[in-house]
Amino acid sequence: MSFKTVLFDLGGTLINYENHSWDELGRMGCRNAHKLLEGVANDSITPERLWEDFHNAIDQMFNDHRDDLKEIDLYEVTANILANLGITSSDGLSKRFLEAYYRPISAQINLIPGAAEMLARLKIQGLKIGLISNTIFPAEYHRAEMREFGILRFFDFTLFSSEFGVRKPHRDIFLKALELAGTKPQDAVFVGDRLVEDVGGPQEIGIRGILKHMEDRDYTAPVEPYKTIHMLEELDKIIMD
Repeated sequence: MSFKTVLFDLGGTLINYENHSWDELGRMGCRNAHKLLEGVANDSITPERLWEDFHNAIDQMFNDHRDDLKEIDLYEVTANILANLGITSSDGLSKRFLEAYYRPISAQINLIPGAAEMLARLKIQGLKIGLISNTIFPAEYHRAEMREFGILRFFDFTLFSSEFGVRKPHRDIFLKALELAGTKPQDAVFVGDRLVEDVGGPQEIGIRGILKHMEDRDYTAPVEPYKTIHMLEELDKIIMD
């Protein structure tokens, strides 16, 4: 079957963000960002205290929006956490704090083998290529990473939940992708590494979901992928046949 549009997830599909656990990355980020608080925070505010506050705030917001799938505003979370610790600033401290927090995460990511070559082949075929990614971090961070890895140029559009407002599997983010691509659901596929978000979500509106299998993922959800792959190179036969 031929398709006109291929939509991709980012983390775990094209870029590997989990060379360390997210718990470890969060602690690393708080240690890095804590340096910015010298002179504005008292000595009782430790990197560990920051991590506990971030972890608890983010978990609570995810739970609060489990049903409506509204994405977290991490700038707001950061500003609230600092304010609760008695730290207020009008000179962009929250933005600089979040940038410092994210730096250890960005430093350990890598492009998944074959991603750039596969995207180039799809582009040569004249397919529309889009991206839909769940992230609490600013979209500009991820576009910069994609640009650095040389893959942003292959995409006709990118949608990040942090700027769109809702996260996968919310139908609206998939409908927006179809609108941007000018494509009908039956002419599109979505490729991602999570069953509910990347297969169940798009298939709810008629986009076929291709699961990129990851060894450490939970695949017990009752969702049946259109196809399952283990390497990106396997897409060639599915999409271009």
